[in-house]
Amino acid sequence: MPSASSVLLAIHIKRTDNVELKNPILSYIRETYSDREAEDAVDDLVAIQTLRNELVTSQAGSQLTAKDSYIKYYKCLTSIETRFPISNEKGNVRISFPWTDAFRPSKKTSQSNIHYEKAAVLFNVAAVISQQALQVDRATADGIKEACKLFQEAAGMFGHLKESEGAKVDNPRPVDLSPECLSMMEKLMMAQAQECVYHKAVMDKKSPGTLARLAKQAGNMYGEVSPIFNQPAVVQHFERSWVAHTKMKASLYDVNALMDQAKQYNSDTKIAFEIATLSEAFVRMQSVKALAKAVSSEMADSLKSQEEVLTLALTKAQKDNNTVYLERVPAFADVPAVQPAILVKAAPPTNLDASSENLFSGLIPDSSAKALSKYTDMVDSISREQLTALADATDAARITLKQAELPDLLEALDGVSSASVPEGLLREIEEVGSIGGPQHLQEILTEMGELRRHVEGDLSACQAALDEEAQADAGARAQYGDEWRMPTSATLAKHYWEKLHSYRSTMAQAGESDGKVIQRLRDHEALFAALTPDAAANQLPRLQAPLVSTGADPAVVVASLRRNMEGLSQLSNDRAGLEDRLKELKARDNILPKLMAAGSANTDALFERELKKYDALKADVTANVGRNAELLAAISRDAQAFKAVFEVPAWRAACEGAAGGIKATLKTYKEVLDHLSEGLRFYMSLQEAVKQHQQQCSDYAYTRALQRDDMRQDLDRRRREVRESKAAAAAVAAAPPPPMQHHQPPPQQQQQQHHVQQQMAYMSLNPGQPAGPSYPPYPMQTPHSAPPPPGPQAPAYMSYGGAPPPANPPYQQQQPYGGQQQQQPAYGGYQQQQGYPPAAYGAPQVQQPYHGSYGAPPQQQQGQQPAALNPYGSYGGQQQQPPPQQTQQPQWPQWQ
Repeated sequence: MPSASSVLLAIHIKRTDNVELKNPILSYIRETYSDREAEDAVDDLVAIQTLRNELVTSQAGSQLTAKDSYIKYYKCLTSIETRFPISNEKGNVRISFPWTDAFRPSKKTSQSNIHYEKAAVLFNVAAVISQQALQVDRATADGIKEACKLFQEAAGMFGHLKESEGAKVDNPRPVDLSPECLSMMEKLMMAQAQECVYHKAVMDKKSPGTLARLAKQAGNMYGEVSPIFNQPAVVQHFERSWVAHTKMKASLYDVNALMDQAKQYNSDTKIAFEIATLSEAFVRMQSVKALAKAVSSEMADSLKSQEEVLTLALTKAQKDNNTVYLERVPAFADVPAVQPAILVKAAPPTNLDASSENLFSGLIPDSSAKALSKYTDMVDSISREQLTALADATDAARITLKQAELPDLLEALDGVSSASVPEGLLREIEEVGSIGGPQHLQEILTEMGELRRHVEGDLSACQAALDEEAQADAGARAQYGDEWRMPTSATLAKHYWEKLHSYRSTMAQAGESDGKVIQRLRDHEALFAALTPDAAANQLPRLQAPLVSTGADPAVVVASLRRNMEGLSQLSNDRAGLEDRLKELKARDNILPKLMAAGSANTDALFERELKKYDALKADVTANVGRNAELLAAISRDAQAFKAVFEVPAWRAACEGAAGGIKATLKTYKEVLDHLSEGLRFYMSLQEAVKQHQQQCSDYAYTRALQRDDMRQDLDRRRREVRESKAAAAAVAAAPPPPMQHHQPPPQQQQQQHHVQQQMAYMSLNPGQPAGPSYPPYPMQTPHSAPPPPGPQAPAYMSYGGAPPPANPPYQQQQPYGGQQQQQPAYGGYQQQQGYPPAAYGAPQVQQPYHGSYGAPPQQQQGQQPAALNPYGSYGGQQQQPPPQQTQQPQWPQWQ
């Protein structure tokens, strides 16, 4: 079932009938040029005629694939426009283009104007794009992103149509091509694009504050669409459902913004603001339900679930406040307004350029082309001259007002104004506001807390890995006793534990520094909240008229200054209108049909007549610029009198002297910001170092587990071989002696008996040893012996109790953790190897805390215990040399 939040609108296309293009244009070519040019143009005209006929035929079906055809036909019309004048005037090509109204299909308008045909085609391109956006699956992230892109393209196409071809349509202009209707379509497409951005943010689980800002902007954009339906040009043209839909959307997203903002207040524990916001949202929801009912009953029903969520949230908030918080609920007018955030903009069309089309290449007279270029240059010169004059007048006004400190002085006289804040101080306050003020400090503090929790979790994971490995080692020793000759965990994991304790000590000291800066932030929280231009202005002296005036009357001076300022503001608005009129006139100034009809003989006279249309605008520009100069001179005089009467320099000096407290608060804010930023960098670096240590601990535990498994298999095998050897010897001893016969056993039996006798002899000489293959013992490796060859090798070890080692030893000896692999005596009769990966046995990558202001990090001598770590300053105790290849550990500065 469609819901109020999911239903979007698309635009219907304009429809047309078959129109004969080829024959009228061919007749014009024969009359104007020659039969030969007409013959050359036949193929191009047939292709254009066929393309238009296909567009007419395709109107009965889906239009989703017609976009490219419309654009191709538009480019063909551009080629026709520059070569053949189409109008009802004598000597021009007479072709009437019929098109229905997109919103009133029963209304059909025909015009003999190529711009009308081009405008209708562009309208259909924008309409097809909007239909494509509705067909996209907006339930997926990619789908809703594509829909947003298409709505922005449709908005850009409607805007381009309004500024270009739509402005050249003959009067009476069809309603769907009027500036009001095209502006409404553009705004509607933009509102729907912003709505898609909001739903995409919901899918991405953005913060409630962000969702509130996006929803607020969507509501505002829908609110700009609704009033256009009441304009005289379109007031009776659209069905009431269009008006109800846009009003419902505007109200609905206003409610969504309030609900999302209430969620943000809830997460910020601002229960009073949450209740006030939810109460206002509940009231506005009733209006949304009424508007939705005007659209359809399904729309009204779809709002029930949202209303239930709103009611439950409001009830819960009120209950929590009545039982826990007991805060006074302010009026909604006292709650900070949600600031909208726009994330969409119209995408102007980029595929309408017809310069690549090779149609009618030989049908443009050179004289007409040159004449048109000349006229265009003349128009550009006039436009550039007038626009430059208007821009100079605007610049002069801005400079004069800046020098006169206006309108700041008048605002300071009317009440509290940021004009009273010294310029440098005001700039610093605005910089604080631009980064978020006190909220920015709280955000950094929150991020530091998250990082600290992550570091603590990583340290716990390190300890768990080491504890688990130590327990497994102890269990193996208990099972095998003296046969278990692997190094103890306490020996090999010693350095891991030292690094772990070092990090925990650093974290403890960092927590103390956190507490200091948090306390300082709390102590100055109210002062930091007052770092706004208005709050600063409240602390400074106000600009007032003197009790006794010895010069001009202050009231007269102020009245004259205000009157001149109002006149200057009106002139500025007039200049904006003049610029728009000039650009519009230039855009509509297409004399190509007249130029081609008049011929090359009368071009000068034609230019003179056509350029007269700019005379009225030029006169208005001259008058505006002259009046602007007069007012600026008057304002300069009034400003001098104002400063003298109101003693502005003395007032400025008083404000500068009273700003000491604000400057001190700014200094404290920057210090706290610096400390928090340094702390954030510290925790980020510490997290990286602890992550590395966690990986090393995991690698160590994993390697030890593999070696335990190999050694356990080897010991079990040896025990099994001993049992089997003893059983074989017992069987030979228990066998009866052979009878005394002169029978000679076979050679194979003789060999087996000889082997058994050798085994029994060996057992008698070496009791307790299993019989097995004999392996030469591996030589003990000394510090001066050559290292094993590179590449993976099987580790060597000595046999247990004199037994030879297996052919493929199951594990290799671990090195004690240190800066380099030192050769050590073999543990318990097996030799140590160097072929093990360095990940678990290489030099530790621990980082000693230091700060850049103290120079190079202190060094820890090899073999010494690490000194006590001080995360906010220099080391406590003796500076010590760290093990080689250590990474740097972040360090806080000493709080001042």
